[in-house]
Amino acid sequence: MTETPNAPAVEGTVQDPQANVVAIVGFVLAFVAPPIGIILSAIAVSKAGKTGIDSKLAKWGLALSIIFTVLYLIFVALGVVAALSLPAGSGA
Repeated sequence: MTETPNAPAVEGTVQDPQANVVAIVGFVLAFVAPPIGIILSAIAVSKAGKTGIDSKLAKWGLALSIIFTVLYLIFVALGVVAALSLPAGSGA
């Protein structure tokens, strides 16, 4: 009678599919709606950290969301300053 060897155990962590979906959505929202992208990407980074996985997509989404949010705030501030610096219209 021959013995069959056991299959070697695969070591590693299984990636949570939900964390991956949240990372993708957060990355896409970094371009469309950066403040929401910050929240979702931060959640994805947190979930990836808890499972011991390095999610580069979530980190990129978080970084891009922060950059685009700051740029958006700068453009809004410049628009407000420009609107306030316009001369007041002379009424008749």
